[in-house]
Amino acid sequence: MKTGKQQIMKQIAINDIGTAADFMAAIDASMKTWTNKQPISGTVVQISREGALVDIGDKLEAFIPNKELSTSIEVGQIVEGIVLSKNEEGQYIISLKDNEVEALWNALQFKYETSDPIVGKVVKIVKGGLIVDIGVKAFLPGSLVDVERVTDFTAYLGHEAEFLIHSIDKEKQNIVLNRRSLVEQIIKEDKQIEFSKLEVGQVHQGKVSGITEYGMFVEIGMLAGLVHKTKMGESTPELFTMHQEIEVEIIDIDFDKSRFSLQYRG
Repeated sequence: MKTGKQQIMKQIAINDIGTAADFMAAIDASMKTWTNKQPISGTVVQISREGALVDIGDKLEAFIPNKELSTSIEVGQIVEGIVLSKNEEGQYIISLKDNEVEALWNALQFKYETSDPIVGKVVKIVKGGLIVDIGVKAFLPGSLVDVERVTDFTAYLGHEAEFLIHSIDKEKQNIVLNRRSLVEQIIKEDKQIEFSKLEVGQVHQGKVSGITEYGMFVEIGMLAGLVHKTKMGESTPELFTMHQEIEVEIIDIDFDKSRFSLQYRG
């Protein structure tokens, strides 16, 4: 004996597209199909020890094996994954882990194209540099670690820092990082802030950082200004030594060229 629902479906099928068999065939034809590695989304409908079933709008729920789950999920949650295969019963096997990896590489590619810093943790010292964990393992060459040449990387091991992505090759799963350019940019910005605080007439204690026949350079914090030999009173450049502390006065500032001149005060 047919139920009322079955009779209604049969009547709809006959009235609209033919027989009940034609109706079911039309439903089958309307089902979307996916290929391997194609993104797929659905709602978790059941969780077991083996994995989870996901309603993807197909005749059969898709299955996510436990090994393809990188985080916990719950019934009713909408998840996005990648198709791994389709078994003999016509059920799609999907992976959330692969999709997360794909999303991570896309995010890293975006960081590379926009030159945005990314946070990572130094996890290993290798020949020629460091291995940094940024979600995937990346290589930081020794020449790109800092503005100064680094010979001992021990101090960096286990520490988190910001890096720029120097190059990225998704197919080869290869990422090279750059910390030096980021440090250089930070130093430049800090110098600009310090320079903006300078005023003509200020007196500072500085250190001699360079000696030439026409004068000497004196460091004031992160900045260095020139004391011309005509601004040394009775002294001459050869009377001074590197790193000697002296008192100087700012006598001129060129904000356009980020330069300033000093006078020796003794």
